Amino acid sequence: MSWRSNRVSIPIPERNRQILEMLAKGISQIEVARRFELSPSRIWLIERRDRADRSMAERRARLREEIRAADDLERMWPVEDLVDALDLIIVTRIRLLQHFVKTVKSQISLRELMDMCLDAPVEGSEFMWPPLYRAWGVGKKGFWSVVNGLTGADLGSRCNEEWRKRLVKVKQEHQVTGATPYVSLGS
Repeated sequence: MSWRSNRVSIPIPERNRQILEMLAKGISQIEVARRFELSPSRIWLIERRDRADRSMAERRARLREEIRAADDLERMWPVEDLVDALDLIIVTRIRLLQHFVKTVKSQISLRELMDMCLDAPVEGSEFMWPPLYRAWGVGKKGFWSVVNGLTGADLGSRCNEEWRKRLVKVKQEHQVTGATPYVSLGS
């Protein structure tokens, strides 16, 4: 019989929510750690992750508001700002940032990012493929993360209208009839 056999199993997201609530009420990290049979350093990491997540959510909201207010397909945005505003999955965020560093591009317009989602000829080949797939490590899930990010963000009325037109093409090219694949239910 395990020494932890008397512990009730709580899903990790729920456990972390309870930990953060207790910390917010002023209960010490050590007491919270004892309650959940975790180390104080693990409690600290949970608290640090929550602060980082909240900070990123505030940054994302601020960036989305700037993009919405500009409502300009041609305006150049720092790559990191545009990527953060779209709330991409982490591996896609990293790979896109690396891609743009490699291509020596520090800024991109919404039009350019939208174009990266549409099929285009592959140099030296008969194939058509979205340029986004050519960014090393982005892959199918990363591609749909960008598509979903553009779809889920309010980019401003003109930019939204342009994206809706392109989204129809993206879905046709990828034979998607309903919601786009890899839709995040947690964001």
